Formats: sequence, structure tokens, C-alpha cells
Amino acid sequence: MKSGRVFWGTLFVIIGLLGLLNNFFDFIVHWDTLWKLWPLLLVLLGVSAFLKDSKSKWIVIGGVGLLAGVVLFASVQRGCSGVERIVGNFDDHDSAYTEQELFHPYDSTVAAARFIFEGGAGHFEIGEATDRFVWTSVRSSVSDYRLDHDPAAGMPEFRLAMNDESVSWHGSKMRNHVIIRLHPDPLWDLDIDAGAAKIDFDLSAYRVRRLDLDAGAASIEVRLGSRADSCVVRVETGASSVRLSVPTDVACELRTESALSSKHIHGFVSLGDGLYRSENFEKTDKRILISVESGLSSITVDRYEPNGSAPDGSTNADTTSDKW
Repeated sequence: MKSGRVFWGTLFVIIGLLGLLNNFFDFIVHWDTLWKLWPLLLVLLGVSAFLKDSKSKWIVIGGVGLLAGVVLFASVQRGCSGVERIVGNFDDHDSAYTEQELFHPYDSTVAAARFIFEGGAGHFEIGEATDRFVWTSVRSSVSDYRLDHDPAAGMPEFRLAMNDESVSWHGSKMRNHVIIRLHPDPLWDLDIDAGAAKIDFDLSAYRVRRLDLDAGAASIEVRLGSRADSCVVRVETGASSVRLSVPTDVACELRTESALSSKHIHGFVSLGDGLYRSENFEKTDKRILISVESGLSSITVDRYEPNGSAPDGSTNADTTSDKW
């Protein structure tokens, strides 16, 4: 048996086993500590170079494959948990900041609108609706914001963004917290561009036709709604933690393209090649089509009852969990 087969076989087996354990069992592992074992890989590879006996070499190579699988898996988990640490401290510092309240009055003659948000790093929320067209509350030590309005015929556009000229960093201390509220009646197209951010969006009160979300290292939680007949969602992230909650009264299709990502897909049927569909996909007229492209990420998609109960991540009849 060639040593290469021993290495790759052991590597894939250990990654698969760790993935299964992580998906189906609750156990606490200090991934940061395991990740620090990577120098031992070099030691074992050096030892194997001195061995002439094939059996001894296979044992050492097997150990290298096992350790490589543990280190690789730990690095992914370390990266995903690190996202929470990176984006979770934007509001913890006592740095000086400015407060703004920006809004635009509602126009009942408008049937559809587009909202663009460019926020960089920070904590960004969309929650309950407002009687204004767009209302925002900003607390930021990084930059002032502006709310631009382009009254295009039939499709007005609102753009909330930082004033680039006034961006100011104060060492590691920063605050960039933006709360956004929209009017519930128009059909909305949402374009969100964020960097290292914590994103909490509850869109269940809105008629969202399209959501386009780009983020870097981010913690993302999005609760979708069922007020629109159809909704197209595209999420593209780097090293992120992503959770999407979909109401049970709509049909849903999910496509994922991810490298070295942990996937927990609840209430869906796997059709292979990263494609999932809800059981009611052919039975319900309302549909949500989701596409997720990510790098080093943890992706969770679950279903919730639209009567206000919390998303269920464990008791659905069909639960599909994939790793890698």
C-alpha cells in the first residue's frame, strides 16, 4: 500500500467523523487549542522521512493524516467562531460617537422601491416597520451617514451610506450601529453591502421581492417573510456565520456553493450538488429562492411557523445536515 493512500484515506475519514459528531451531537471542543497543534504535522513528516520500514512509515503517515484532519477541521471551526468575536464588539467600547436620525416621508402612490445600504464594519439591524418610507437611527464613531433619494419613475431608490470624507478610526475602539426601518406596503428590492459586520435582519413584516447581501467576515441572521408572492435571495460572504429562517407557509429552494463550510439545513430535502427544496415546493404558489456563496463559513437554514413562534432547528420531520 502506498503511503499517499494511507494519508488521504485517514484525512477524509477523520474529517468525516468530526463532521458527523459536530452535526448530530452537542460536545464542547476547544478548537483554538487543537489548531495550535499544526507544528506537530511538520515533526511527523520529518520523522517519516527517516523511516525505511514500510509498516512504521504507514503508521506515522496515518498519524499525519489524522492530525491534518483534526487541524483542518479545527481551523474551519476556529474561523467561524472567530467571526463572532470580530463582529460582536462594535458596541462594547465607550468611544465617543455621533447620533443621527435620517428619514424620508412616505408616498402612498409608489408601489415598489429599492433600498441600498453601504455600511462597512459595524452592527446593522432591520426590524419593525415604520410609517415613513425609510427611517434610520445611527450611532457611529466611524463616520456620519447620509440618506439619498432618487425619485426614479415608478421605482424610487434610497441609498444609505457613510460619508467617505469623514471616516475616522480611533485605534481598536469603534461604534457603528445602524437601525433601519422601512414602510411595510411597497415591494422592496434590498441591496446590502457590508464588511466585518453583525447583521440582524427581521424582514417578516415587509414585502421583499429581492435581497442581495454581500459581506466579508460577518455574523448574519436573516428572518425572511411570506408577504411577497416570490422572493429571490442571494447571499455572498467570506468567513462568516450565516443563519437564514424561512416561513413554513412558502415553498423554498436553496442552492449553496461553499468551500470548507459547515452546513446545517433543517426542514429541506437534499437533491444533491448543493441543491435543497422544501417538501411543499410543488404545492405552494409563494416561493423563496435562495443562493448562498461562501468561503470559510457556518451556514444554517431553518423553517419557522409564521404565527410568531421561534425557528425550529431540531424537530422538523426532515433534517439534512452536511459537512464540507
